[in-house]
Amino acid sequence: GIQLFHGQFGGAWPGVSPQIKCLSESWEEHIRWTAKECKRLNLNFTMQNCPGWSYAGGPWIKPENSMRHLVYSRTDIEGGSRKKIQLTKPQESEEEWRDYEDLFVVAFPTPEDDTGNRLIPTEIKSNRDNLPWKECLGGQKSLTLPASLSEPTIIEVSFDKKTTLRTVEFPPINSFSHAWCYSPGVTVTVYAVSSGKTEPVAHMEMPASNWQDDKPISIACKEVTSDTYRIEIENRHEMNLSHIDFYSAARQQNWESEAAWTLRRIVRENYPAQSETAWINSSKIIDITPEMNSNGILSWDAPKGRWTILRIGHVNTGMKNGPAPLEATGWECNKLDATGIKANFAGYIGRLINEDSGILKNGLLQGVLLDSWECKTQTWTPKLDSLFQKKWHYPLLSMLPAIFGYVIDNPEKTARFLRDWRVTLNDLLVNNFFGEMKNLAENNKLTVSFETACGDVFPGDIMEYYKYADIPMCEFWQPKMDSFVGSIEFKPVKPCVSAARMYGKKRVAAESFTSFDLTWNEHPRFLKDRADEHFARGVTYPVFHTYTHNPRTDFLPPGSSFGSNIGTPFLRLQTWWQHMPFFTDYLARCAYMLESGCPVSDVLMYLGDEQNHKPAQSLDFPEGYSYDYCNRDVLLNRLSVNDGKMVTPEGISYRILWLYDCKRMLPETLEKILSFVKQGIIVVGNPPDNIATLSGGKEAELRFRKVIKELWGHGEEKVRKVGKGKVYRSDMESVLDAEKIQKDINVDFSDVHWLHRRTADADFYFVSTPVDKGYKGNISFRSKGFAEIWDPLTGEITKAFSTTNKNGCTAIEMNMPAGTSRFVVFRKNESRQAKAPLFYTKKMEMQTPWEIRFSPGWGIPDSPVFIDQLKPWKDLPLTEEGKSFSGTAVYTASFN
Repeated sequence: GIQLFHGQFGGAWPGVSPQIKCLSESWEEHIRWTAKECKRLNLNFTMQNCPGWSYAGGPWIKPENSMRHLVYSRTDIEGGSRKKIQLTKPQESEEEWRDYEDLFVVAFPTPEDDTGNRLIPTEIKSNRDNLPWKECLGGQKSLTLPASLSEPTIIEVSFDKKTTLRTVEFPPINSFSHAWCYSPGVTVTVYAVSSGKTEPVAHMEMPASNWQDDKPISIACKEVTSDTYRIEIENRHEMNLSHIDFYSAARQQNWESEAAWTLRRIVRENYPAQSETAWINSSKIIDITPEMNSNGILSWDAPKGRWTILRIGHVNTGMKNGPAPLEATGWECNKLDATGIKANFAGYIGRLINEDSGILKNGLLQGVLLDSWECKTQTWTPKLDSLFQKKWHYPLLSMLPAIFGYVIDNPEKTARFLRDWRVTLNDLLVNNFFGEMKNLAENNKLTVSFETACGDVFPGDIMEYYKYADIPMCEFWQPKMDSFVGSIEFKPVKPCVSAARMYGKKRVAAESFTSFDLTWNEHPRFLKDRADEHFARGVTYPVFHTYTHNPRTDFLPPGSSFGSNIGTPFLRLQTWWQHMPFFTDYLARCAYMLESGCPVSDVLMYLGDEQNHKPAQSLDFPEGYSYDYCNRDVLLNRLSVNDGKMVTPEGISYRILWLYDCKRMLPETLEKILSFVKQGIIVVGNPPDNIATLSGGKEAELRFRKVIKELWGHGEEKVRKVGKGKVYRSDMESVLDAEKIQKDINVDFSDVHWLHRRTADADFYFVSTPVDKGYKGNISFRSKGFAEIWDPLTGEITKAFSTTNKNGCTAIEMNMPAGTSRFVVFRKNESRQAKAPLFYTKKMEMQTPWEIRFSPGWGIPDSPVFIDQLKPWKDLPLTEEGKSFSGTAVYTASFN
């Protein structure tokens, strides 16, 4: 089928007259014609849910129903008398579209040294003194640091008096190097310098971020007083730096992310020692909202002391759908309230399928897509404070300043609140946006697909929203790279694949072969390599990016691409278009196999209760084994134990539960895990340090401590028997060895890609080699039966020569040239389809002339061309234009 987008970067469409405006009668006629053609050709017709490819919005969305952000202004006063103060309206400017609404006014005693202003160095020194540090630290000029692991960049700043430094603020991680935002490779260490001695006061390995990260990152410092501080920056890659700010005020470490203003991995460095006087005392936070009138004038009897007052409201974030034609561009809809997606659906897809007047009524549209999340984050929706209280049983206002970075009572309590805050936003997003989108689609007999949102940009559960997708969807780009969009870290696949498996979805679609590096030398063999790698990762259904409409015929092939350099040009005038059936048949065979049966993996990684960023996608894991992700929703609601294994309702089973990076957990999660262990499950991981929530009080804390004791005991036991199961503190490889779990695939070739699935009648493995490396030798599989090798390129099935050992593993001699793939199938019963393999016993060298015929019109006047031996076209006796020919030529030779 097809997925239809109406995108536009601006300007008129070339060669089209008259221009066709989006949503006009003419546009509707063309959309209806497309739908009818799809029906005639038996193709599914899916449309992006709004104009453009991001994300869900349009001119029908009013500012009050747009994505909303919290905003605040700060006023400091000296108390002890009645105050009448004009509180600053907390928005940058007065555009009507911002639609500012007041929410709360809160006051608290001003923490020690918290002026709200940054510290200004009087002197700056650096080992890179050729760079404009004064302008950079002042935020007036960016500079570029060379990669410097062996020789860190050192900046030493001095102040005119001894100063307590509690917070250092760096620019957004995405701004360091966009290509490396998910794996920044930057480490910052802060030292206090006194009498020639240095004392470390902060250390941070900059966490994985996201490609839309536009918020600075705060580093908390140990409370030391000095007039000089030193910053050391180790950066694996070239790094842009736009500012470094210094504050005496205390701020929560990485609060910009933990409060859901952006997506970054939770920083695990221990919080440095600071005085409680630098933090807010929660018992002294006062709600003075009733004391402010509608004009923002506060009349308040302020108690004695220094007070900080926050006027808090919310505004339209300003995000719009796009890139779309001007007439079809508007605000992104509210993602945390169901009214948002309802309004967006009614304005576009609902209008098109309206049973009375819609051009796509009566089933002409089969699916709706939510494509690329490019609308950043959202931190408010109406009644969020009451929804928060209902969920967590404590008032949002009691901890509200923490959303703006303040430490309340202590960093640990603040972190637990911010976790509750993130989970609240996630629950609203999952149910009120994605869940409601599912309802709207289902009620209109449409399938719905979601591409990656949480864990890519939005700070939510990286799996849960996919439960509402009929077809979970991810994406992969070409060419493969270590960084940027060609990196597996930049465009994650595993969260989508795992979500599909955990929520019972057979199909894992992927926007495939997307690119910013269009060179017109892309070809199916090169593309097959990218497809094979992602088939092995769990993708089952490639969706080509992109087929561009090319109506003109008055120029030579290959035609025009999408956006001049975006995507792989799958076009009817491509030089290799006549060979596309071989490629699509190959992909179809693979897709059929990969959607059969259930995947086989030994390990289930629990993502934890903190709603963190996705784990590193290139995580070090024992070779020959595989694992999937599991979130809290699945652990509590979809898994059961059968015969000592965790099992999904669809029959996917796992032997080991891996508690990876679970530093804070919930008592109900641990109780569920304990019940699994008692039934025979193996758990690998250390006990969590703290409870994850502020909810539940002492009773929750007691439950938490009790179940930890039952699972891990008192000491440092490497393995503990609990019921029928065990709890290990060892590394994964040691546990797999101790439990005598054989490798699922054993091959002396680390570049092989593989995946294992199982049906009622057979086990089968997808195995592929990269485009530049082949493999010939034995591969051992943890399966037995009648072994066959299926070639998805030709459809040929041959018998395999195999030997099975006493552990039930079967070794097969495999000959896999570079860029090949096979399905190795182990049937329970022998098949008559399989043929005996052919062995070639003789090779003949052809010493004969060749005739080459080229297509006319490409600067090759003399056709055919005769040559004595084969050689590249650039070495043929052709014109310069002819040597650049790209297309199909016919070679003819005669031999006996």
